[in-house]
Amino acid sequence: MKKNHSFLTALFFVMLPLLSACDKSGKTPEAVVEKKIETVDACSLVTQEAVDSLFAESPGPGGSSSPTPDIQGCVWPAEGLSSLILQVLPAPASVRDSIDLGDGYRIIDVEGLSGQAAAAIQKENPEYGITSGLAIFGIVKDDYMVTLSPVRLNIKERSPQFELLKELANSAVQRLGDNKSK
Repeated sequence: MKKNHSFLTALFFVMLPLLSACDKSGKTPEAVVEKKIETVDACSLVTQEAVDSLFAESPGPGGSSSPTPDIQGCVWPAEGLSSLILQVLPAPASVRDSIDLGDGYRIIDVEGLSGQAAAAIQKENPEYGITSGLAIFGIVKDDYMVTLSPVRLNIKERSPQFELLKELANSAVQRLGDNKSK
């Protein structure tokens, strides 16, 4: 009995570091993911050609934007107030819930990509001159989420630009996964 107890105690201490590396869902703990995110170059996750395809004219190269260490971002500003914002952050439990901006938006699931994806579509409100369009697109793969926010690009649901943005997001999250494994 004592021999069995000693074996179980030794096994527990051998397994403890492995168990602490994952949470109950089997995912890497958020603190570890946040540390990995600090090293991500968000601007390198998409090509300039792909970004240019969303704009009437090329916005030029993206610039790094990291509001906090656990979020890495890139912004492609264009003439006027239009821009594209890409952010990399720890994966939430639900991409739908994380991009839900409230009553003025409708959340749709987006199928056929390499991870769980959803889009927040701004509802039309003619009284205030607000038209319907994509506000934020999020895709989750493994421990990460990539969001794309087309600011004043007037991207409509099911439009060719919406399809381009889906491909851009999918490519970014795949590149992120490729970079993570190196």
